Formats: sequence, C-alpha cells, structure tokens
Amino acid sequence: MLAASVLAGATGGLRAQSPGAVVDTIAEARRLRDAGQYGAAAAILGPYVAGHPDDPGTARLAALMSYWSKDLAAARATYERALERHPDDADLRAEFGKFLVDLGQTARAREVLTPLVETGPRLRPASGRALTLLGTLDYWRGDYARARNHFIESLSVDPTDADARRQLREIEMASASWVRVAGVGWHDDQPLDHTAFEAEGGWFASPVTPLSVRVGSTQFAHDGVTETVTRADAGVATFFPGPRLDVSLGGGVVDRTFGDASDWTARVSLGVRLPGNVALEGRFERAPYLSTAASLATSVMTQTLDATLRLRAASGWVGDATARRETFDDDNAVTTGYVWLFAPVVRGAGGQLQVGYSFAAQSATYSRFVPRDDALTVPPRPGPATVPGIYDPYYTPRNLRVHSGLLSATVRPTPRWSIAGNGSVGVHARDDAPVLAVVSRPPNVDIVRDYVAREFTPWNVRGALEGSVTDAVRLALTAEHGKGPYYVYTTAGVRLTYTFVAAARRRADRY
Repeated sequence: MLAASVLAGATGGLRAQSPGAVVDTIAEARRLRDAGQYGAAAAILGPYVAGHPDDPGTARLAALMSYWSKDLAAARATYERALERHPDDADLRAEFGKFLVDLGQTARAREVLTPLVETGPRLRPASGRALTLLGTLDYWRGDYARARNHFIESLSVDPTDADARRQLREIEMASASWVRVAGVGWHDDQPLDHTAFEAEGGWFASPVTPLSVRVGSTQFAHDGVTETVTRADAGVATFFPGPRLDVSLGGGVVDRTFGDASDWTARVSLGVRLPGNVALEGRFERAPYLSTAASLATSVMTQTLDATLRLRAASGWVGDATARRETFDDDNAVTTGYVWLFAPVVRGAGGQLQVGYSFAAQSATYSRFVPRDDALTVPPRPGPATVPGIYDPYYTPRNLRVHSGLLSATVRPTPRWSIAGNGSVGVHARDDAPVLAVVSRPPNVDIVRDYVAREFTPWNVRGALEGSVTDAVRLALTAEHGKGPYYVYTTAGVRLTYTFVAAARRRADRY
C-alpha cells in the first residue's frame, strides 16, 4: 500500500513537470522495483529529484527505493530535504514518520508526525496514520494510557486501521481485570510443614495502574502443634513514562495464633528503567518471618531494604545483582548480596536453553544459634562435649559463600502451553557452622558458641507447567525440591487465574 501510494503520488507530480521523460523514468523505476533492483531504481530517480525540488511525489518514491535498498542515510536525506521544501505535504510527512518509526528514531518521528494531528480536518486521512504511529511509539515506551487514546482517536478517523485496532486490543487485554486462586504445600526436615491458600483480585484504574486485593491463610505443623497465619493486604502500582519510573505501594495486616496476634505489613518499591534493557529497583518491606520451626513460638517481624539491578536483554541475556539488608526487632541484621546471570544457548519459537552462574554471600551481625533444650544433660566425664542446637527464632548465617552453576530450559509444545525446568548446583559452597561447646562440668556448666569451617553442596530442581486452558483461564503447576545450607525441602503449588477477556475485547471493539 505504501509503495502504491508513493508511485501514484510520484507519477502525478512528475507528469506535471515533463510528461514524456517522466513517464519513461517512472516506467523504468517501476520495472527495476519489480525486479528487486531497488538501488538501481533509486539511482535513476536521484538526478530527477535533485533537478525538480518542487516534486514531492518523486522524492517520496526515491526515498522509498533507497530505503528498500538499505541505503538508510540516502533515504533519510531525501525525506529531510523534501520535507523542508514541502512542510505541508501530509502524505510526505506521514510516510517520513513511518520511516523514522521503523528505524527507531522516536524523537525525530514525533517531531515529524505531531503537526499532522494538530492540523484541521483537511488532513484527516494522514492524521489517522500519524495517530497510529504516535500511539505505537507510546506503546513501545510503556505509556499505555496515552497510546490507548491515540489508537481510539485514530479509529475515529479510520475504523479500518488494522494496526490501531490490534494494538488497542492488546492494551485492553493487558489491562483486563483478573481474579486468582493459589495453593502451595511445603515440607522440610526441620521438620516443618505448611499449606497455604491465597485469593487475589485486581483491576486497572488506567492501563498502567493496577490495583489489587489479596487474602490468604497458611497453616503450619511442627511436632504435633498447629499454628495459623492469616494475611490481608492491598496494593497499587503505576508507571510514569516521562521519567520512566515504576512505583508500587502496598500494606495490610497479619493475624497469628501465636505470639502477638496482630501486626501490620507494608511494602514500597521504586524502579527506573534505564537504557539497554536495564532496570534499577529499590524496595522496602515489613513482613513476618516464618521460615524456622522456632519462629512459630514467637512473633518475628523483618524490615527488608534492598536494591536490585536487572538485565533483560532482547538477545536472551538475563541477570540480577542484589544487595539486601534484613533487620529484626532485637537489633540484629542479616546482610545478603547475590548476582546471577543466564546466557542463551538455544532460542526459538519452540523453546530455549540457557546456562548461567550465580554467587551469593550472606552473614548475620549476631548469631541466634542456641541450645535445643533448656535443660541440658552433660555427662560428668573429662574431655570436650557439644550439645545440640537450633536457630531460635530465625536463621543467622555466618560468612556464607556459594558459587553455583545454573541451567534453565523451556519447551513450548503448543502456542498456549509451556514446560519449564531449571536447576542449580553449588560448585563451591562454604560457611562458618556454629557449634555449642561445653567448657566446664556440672554443676556449673558453661556453653560457648564456636564456629567450624564447613563445605556443603546446595542444589535445587524446579519444574513448571503453565498455559491457557481457555482464552480467559490460565493454569500453572509448579514443583521444587532442593537442599540449602539449613534444610532439605520439597514444595508444590497450583495457581489458577481468570482474566475478564470478553469484557476487554468489548471495550476494544467499541471504537
């Protein structure tokens, strides 16, 4: 369509100048174009464009032939000169804008296209094309609200614009309301078991501002004792396209059947999207700690502050680097740093294979490794003795260092379903393991905490089956088994999401 409109415009402009020679030039250009000789077509049109600056139609054709021959510099120079001479030529401005959008020259594309949408009805056909292109630029930068408005306005000019309608539908589908239910089961060899159930619902106040409400309950079982933790929270997130900022806020309440029954939770994050598919995010969260058996006998709240640098490259390279500090109400803190990076090995429509590396370091200010029993029985014999201990009420590593190899694979047997598997193995892992040593005999027993350098091999494997049962229903099944520095664990979960697809389609089709 673009080529046809350019040729038609060029023929009309040329015939107004020199009928015989122009018809031969156009005929030859068309023949060379049909033969795929775009460079040759541009070459024979170039001298005529230079000699006839008042013919924008020929300039459009010459620029298009240069573009198709991949001589982008010549194509842009031709467009720029023609637009300078004919700033009111709507078709020229629209086609030059499309060229700039295709090349990713977004700033100049906006400069070229904006006058078309600010003019009167006499330029409405070109205005429709310009609105779609401007909406596409907004879509690419994540400004879905502004893009949506542009596509709606474009469809009011031309309801048959397939690009505008397709992208409008994509925005409506991405911002459709949803409800989700999930269940997770967990077992480890502390031993500590728990089952969790969660329900969530959300809707979009605007295409970039989702609001959500979530409730959930977790039941823990340890040594025949059952405890329950119930949570409810709400959150809002949004994206500011100008400064490229992602902001999210949330908070709620937690209720426990042990310790301090009620408490509050909060979370806030601020992220900035940087050039080169890189993002930087800072996050704060206040939440209950529930990872040890001892944490079910007392209330433990954590305040976590972290910063993460993320890479999500189109080439398939992905990675994170995070620094984190987790503080507790007893003036203790756990400091963590980790980095991981995946490199693409195989990429295709049917799946991908990635290999990677990770490093993690973690250490607590003070240890919370204490004797397992309050009443100690120490045999009255000479020589060193140790007593069993536990982390109470939370885990406190010391000089933990883990280097791991990573592997991730995804297979897409159908467009709707994917099967993913990933795993890691610690190729070199060590920490300072606490030991409780008896340094005196009854009746005055003194116990000293000491540390022993320990090497271990953490690992984990994880699998997931995820896909669309229908256009509106999405199912995910996950399972994981692994060994950390503290315990061996197994977990499995199911998640079911219903998206209000029909309503989103109806919104898109109203225009």
